[in-house]
Amino acid sequence: MQGDVVKHNLKAMDDLDFIGWNDADWHGVFAHHHTKDVLVDWKGQPPTHGIQQHIDAMKAYVKSAGGTPPRITSHPIAFGSGEWTCVVGEFEGGGRMVTVAKWRDGAIAEEYIWA
Repeated sequence: MQGDVVKHNLKAMDDLDFIGWNDADWHGVFAHHHTKDVLVDWKGQPPTHGIQQHIDAMKAYVKSAGGTPPRITSHPIAFGSGEWTCVVGEFEGGGRMVTVAKWRDGAIAEEYIWA
């Protein structure tokens, strides 16, 4: 049972990064995979509270990085236990980020991201 939940959450993380993030589908796929009250700690910035603050912070980051999200091409490391997952995302052209997520009812309730 626990393995099925982790597998489902890791698949959702694939959708979140490869579709929601890469296509900047903020209010569709991206929002769908987060709870409305999501807490996000991103790169040591002050945490955001709620999906709209998270979306606004990601839009600001993308704008500062040239206007399009750096494409995530793979998750070479992905594992989890219970309600937690950890994924390493590789960017096109190099670079990596690590996302540790706590899931609630199939959506991310807490997210900790290092890039």
